[in-house]
Amino acid sequence: MFFDVAQLPLLYVLAGIGIALVVVMAAISAKKAYKRLEEDGVTKKELSSLIRSSAIFSIVPSISIVIGLLSLSALIGVPWAWWRLSVIGNVMYETLAASMGMQAMGYDSFANASANTFGAVMFVMTLGIIFGIVFLIVAGKPLMLGYAKQEKKGTWGFVFNSCFMLAMFAVFVPAYFVQGPVHLLTFVSAMLISLLITFLAKKTGQKWLGQFNLAFCLIIGMCLSVLFARLFS
Repeated sequence: MFFDVAQLPLLYVLAGIGIALVVVMAAISAKKAYKRLEEDGVTKKELSSLIRSSAIFSIVPSISIVIGLLSLSALIGVPWAWWRLSVIGNVMYETLAASMGMQAMGYDSFANASANTFGAVMFVMTLGIIFGIVFLIVAGKPLMLGYAKQEKKGTWGFVFNSCFMLAMFAVFVPAYFVQGPVHLLTFVSAMLISLLITFLAKKTGQKWLGQFNLAFCLIIGMCLSVLFARLFS
């Protein structure tokens, strides 16, 4: 069955090795950055303050990632979800790609899917995001330099970025609307919660609320989805 393969100890080992490699690369980059800042005349006191503030601000986004990991693990198992969200990917893409792969194999639930379905899900989730990585290797630097120039000239950079985000929503969001009232109500509820938190952050001046916006939406949205599921069961 699906989870007999998805929870194999070997997958934990392989994912752990891959993540350890990423951690080593991050540590090497951090060491080089630290050395470069010292060469530029930044004092050790300033560096310590920078490291401390960066560590604090890194904790906030990680909360939503951990919540996303828990929800994705329920679908495709812990090792593969751990690997995907630790290296590259986000919950929305990974969930959609995994669901599409599962449905293409002729199943409507991961609980009763076959072992071969897990291989198909891994293939779809990995292949679907490779183009972006390859594209960034070739065009990432010139694209960002061009974007930075447009930002200095006026509002075009902001418009371009906003249009890109709207295009992503146009691709991913409709897929949830057609899955039933539970999905629709959960989405609308999370959207309203996000707007409320944004309003409160601006009204009260508590900027930290905005940092926890995604985490609040995920937690409250999941709780409400259970309620909606009971109402429409």
